[in-house]
Amino acid sequence: MVYAAGDGGDVTLADHKALVARYYEQVLTRGDVTALGDLLTPGFRSWLPDGASVGAGPYRDAVLASRRAFPDLAVTVLDQVAEGDKVATRWRARGTHRGMFAGVPATGRPVTVTAIHLHRVAGGRLAEHWEAINLLPLLHQLGATR
Repeated sequence: MVYAAGDGGDVTLADHKALVARYYEQVLTRGDVTALGDLLTPGFRSWLPDGASVGAGPYRDAVLASRRAFPDLAVTVLDQVAEGDKVATRWRARGTHRGMFAGVPATGRPVTVTAIHLHRVAGGRLAEHWEAINLLPLLHQLGATR
């Protein structure tokens, strides 16, 4: 599917998927939060499971906190589906717990978690983000649950 990007250029669903994949590689895996300046729209919103949302600044801070907790974090895109202005991505993250996460001090344990993100793309940038992640298995891997 090809449609006008609003700036005179044509954008494909493959372009949207590539943009989201770039986000996983640059920001989540490499920890380059400066890339968010190029990847996010000025009005970017990240929607939390409780329906609240945060802007780019608090979102950046959350990424940095995750990278401090898991400095060797590596994210692999497992599946992507795109339609219209949205991209759904199923991903897997692996890392070693080296810093505070969800109130749990560093354990040195390796962890693996899978989750699903939905991104809305506008003007060649990420405009919105939703995450569906079950943290209970991750907390179990850290020894914080029974």
